[in-house]
Amino acid sequence: MNVITAEKLNFDSELVGAMVLRDADAFPITERTTVVNLAQTDAYVGTTQLSPLPPLSSTVLVSGTVSGELLLALTVADEVGQEQRARALGWLDFYGADGPVLLKSQQDTVGTVTIDRRAVLHQPVLPSNPERFTVKANLWFSPAGTDCGIHNLHPFIEVHTQVTGLGRMQKFDDKRHDALYEDQLLSPGTTNPIPFCIDVDGEFTYPWHQYRADTDCIWLALEYHAI
Repeated sequence: MNVITAEKLNFDSELVGAMVLRDADAFPITERTTVVNLAQTDAYVGTTQLSPLPPLSSTVLVSGTVSGELLLALTVADEVGQEQRARALGWLDFYGADGPVLLKSQQDTVGTVTIDRRAVLHQPVLPSNPERFTVKANLWFSPAGTDCGIHNLHPFIEVHTQVTGLGRMQKFDDKRHDALYEDQLLSPGTTNPIPFCIDVDGEFTYPWHQYRADTDCIWLALEYHAI
């Protein structure tokens, strides 16, 4: 099942290279790359000794190979002028002129995976119920010190991978910054470890949460939509 070519996503650019690998078998890594495992089976990364990359997790590879069912590979040549370059690429100014700077790339549909939502969300599995989900992805940018907006509604499972800079995913008891109760710190190549939502009668229920940029940041949002 060798991957001969890698498919570039529609937000691939000189700012962040983005490509998807499908059924990859020892795909070579030749530059510093953030690899995200989008599937619900282990991927494998390394050189002489391979190690597993669990589902919905990521790592930074400098060389070696990667194998897996569905993978996203992100590369960054440099981090100079990220906001200006993102605007030049036409990234959406999510809040417009009156809100915080939050720029969004195009979104692309990466593929489909089979998952058990209760297993992924670490809820009791009674019984196992595999479903097909469509995986969508896009990039975001915010400058240092930006609170990107407390919210609690998503009709999908969401996780975030840090691409550049330092940021955090935060949870709140209600829609107030002083109601913060959990701070998950993210450095380049890391993904928040477990999706924030739970399944309640087939609906994804989220706490109040937001992304915060500690430095100028680019991060990846992954959405899993039930088919």
